[in-house]
Amino acid sequence: MVSTSKIIRWGILGTGKIARDFAQGLKFLPDAQSLAVGSRTLSTAQEFSRQLNVPKAYGSYEDLVKDPEIDVVYIATPQIRHKQDSILCLEAGKAILCEKPFTINAQEAREVITLARQKQLFCMEAMWMRFMPLIQKVRELINSGEIGEVTTLTADFGYGVEFDPNNRFFDLKSGGGALLDRGIYPLSLAFFLFGFTDKIVSQATMGETSVDEQCAMVLSYSKGQIAMLSANLRATTSNEVIISGTHGQIRIHAPFYRPHQISITKFSPAPLFTAKSANSSVKQKIIYSLKQNKFVQRLYLEFGSYLKQPKKIVQPFEANGYNYEAAEVMRCLVSGEKESKIMPLDETLSIMETMDAIRRQWNLQYPQEF
Repeated sequence: MVSTSKIIRWGILGTGKIARDFAQGLKFLPDAQSLAVGSRTLSTAQEFSRQLNVPKAYGSYEDLVKDPEIDVVYIATPQIRHKQDSILCLEAGKAILCEKPFTINAQEAREVITLARQKQLFCMEAMWMRFMPLIQKVRELINSGEIGEVTTLTADFGYGVEFDPNNRFFDLKSGGGALLDRGIYPLSLAFFLFGFTDKIVSQATMGETSVDEQCAMVLSYSKGQIAMLSANLRATTSNEVIISGTHGQIRIHAPFYRPHQISITKFSPAPLFTAKSANSSVKQKIIYSLKQNKFVQRLYLEFGSYLKQPKKIVQPFEANGYNYEAAEVMRCLVSGEKESKIMPLDETLSIMETMDAIRRQWNLQYPQEF
């Protein structure tokens, strides 16, 4: 990790699993200090503080944001609280890193972003996947033309969760469902690699608690690319990504949101079946005849990919992976940047607008939206 040469003091809002994971990630950064944790109950904050060696514990979020020593607050509260907790921090003059989904909908995101810009405070959505070294590498490979002109992206994110109507995954009031919890990952990756989408077609399966238990989305783009994305709460899927281009294919191995391996398979840009000319040699005519044979064509289409040995790039991520997004926040704070170029606020807003549009196709609203 690159040193910022300045100690950045973090406050952590929330004490759940992701807050604990983030605090562990900060330990890998020599210029980061987990200074304080805030919870709605003091005893919970004190337990977190003791277990993770965080010096200060506050029994309310309001008390934490008043601490003058805190440089930036990581918001790890439930997603239905993201708007109010972000505003609480910004009004107190604190820079923020807010967990994804940034808010419940685009209107809430717009309010937070507007306030952050008015107050000239750093603000970023904590989409940790984008900062993983191999995700950055995939973007470099695509931009360099490694697989030619990119045409399609397929990505799915699914891990089966036992149904429990009281679990936040299945609770509509908590913003439950596959889209906000899991679909945001393939969506954010598609935005990161392809940019803003022109058209969306989607479908969802609604469960008995009225949340989307699985969903599928097809995004199309002005340059002709197509992204086919899916998310699932009830079944485990491949959790991989395939990006196809005119000259090759990139596979992001599972779990794609924090990968340690990618594979690149290159294809010849020349067409397989070429026309026979009058001046062709006997050998060329034989090869041409074989290529025109329907059985040979079928064999090639079925097994041709196995003849191409993929190039594997293995790069285990450091620590637990949360350190990468934290390092970007710290770099921005030291350099005086108010937004990250890797996860800009306009893109966060556009992703929220896209998820709103998808939900409208399903007639899905959260209770707080009525």
